[in-house]
Amino acid sequence: MEKFILNSGKVLARIRSSINFFLEDKLQGNPSHIFYFLMALFILYILLISAVFGFTVLIENAFAFMVMVLLLAIILLWLAIRHESDKHLQKDRHSFTIAPIKNSKIRYDLLDLDEDSQKEFNKLLQGRNVQTQINFKIGNKSGESANHRILFVLFDELLAGGIQEFSGDRKKRFFQLLINSFLMNGESLKENTLKSSFSFWKNDQEKINSKNQRELVKRMLGKE
Repeated sequence: MEKFILNSGKVLARIRSSINFFLEDKLQGNPSHIFYFLMALFILYILLISAVFGFTVLIENAFAFMVMVLLLAIILLWLAIRHESDKHLQKDRHSFTIAPIKNSKIRYDLLDLDEDSQKEFNKLLQGRNVQTQINFKIGNKSGESANHRILFVLFDELLAGGIQEFSGDRKKRFFQLLINSFLMNGESLKENTLKSSFSFWKNDQEKINSKNQRELVKRMLGKE
């Protein structure tokens, strides 16, 4: 049974992928285009049934035919709504894979997050985008601003495969995720600052301070 479910899931995923590709590539994901396509499919179905069984048979079995037509209409409508719903769900999710983390082991006291920020942080761990930016307050030695490097270490531990190899479009999307999700001690993140800080951070991984920061982050996430 388990093997059947796994194989069926793979087949369904391929079918849905093909349908989504057709709807997005050929119909540009336009609801009007999708509606007209489904209507054309619906009419084609009626004509096909008529050609196979003849109008006389259809008239004699009008009730059964109407039930079949209604069921098909409901199925087509559900497919269109499902496709549109999937698009909205994707907007609520970020594109990065989170490594397995037990929420119960996270040390929010070390992360210095209030209750609202904890909820938003958990959304990130679930692969979702935040609704309200998280105020990241863990500071530099001066205490005047939050520490970008600790934020980088945090995501290096959180994201599957880490972030050190990020480049090009993937790095840009990562920076945008940080900009959309975090404030640094109440201040908005800037892409240019992230670029320079990220470069310095990558080159300092073997320094004692960087190793200490990683140990701190691992304690925050309950990895130690």
